[in-house]
Amino acid sequence: MDNKQSNGGISNTFSPSERDTIRELFEQHYTPLVLFARNYVPDMEADKDIVQEIFLALIESAKTFGTPDELKAYLYTAVKNKCLKHLRHEKVKQEYSDAHRDEPSEEETYFNRVLEEEVCYSLLVQEIELLPDQCQKVFKLILEGKANPVIAADLHISIETVKSHKQSGKKILHDRLVHIVERSILLFILEKMGL
Repeated sequence: MDNKQSNGGISNTFSPSERDTIRELFEQHYTPLVLFARNYVPDMEADKDIVQEIFLALIESAKTFGTPDELKAYLYTAVKNKCLKHLRHEKVKQEYSDAHRDEPSEEETYFNRVLEEEVCYSLLVQEIELLPDQCQKVFKLILEGKANPVIAADLHISIETVKSHKQSGKKILHDRLVHIVERSILLFILEKMGL
């Protein structure tokens, strides 16, 4: 079979007899080869793709065979090898998938982090309620987003006293929550609060 090349690819300019030969070979061997591939790869669509790829490679290579038995042996060997290659590729994909199955996705990681922060924040608010009175008032104003000078003015105390309540309250909250909440999240939230 002498196929004509055009820019490195297969041209549609096969002679009528070459087209008939290609069609005849395909029709004669396609179904038996697909069924043969099925012995290796239990996916019919993959089997069909494998056999079609073998025929395309055969046309592109312009191989010639002395006898029909040589062609048949070539086709069956090529299908078997392509099936084995397909199975190796699928095995690698499965191993990769198995190895990464237990890893949470970025979305899951983000969601879990936000959830942990919410739980920590909720616990923090509960613990603020248990702080000494003046310290509790300072922290409630901190949660409202107020700065030290505003807190000092609202509570009629000095800015240094506000800082002292913040420092002692932060230590109390840290000591109470560090065993319950992940330390990095606790520190992150306290830092967000300006503590």
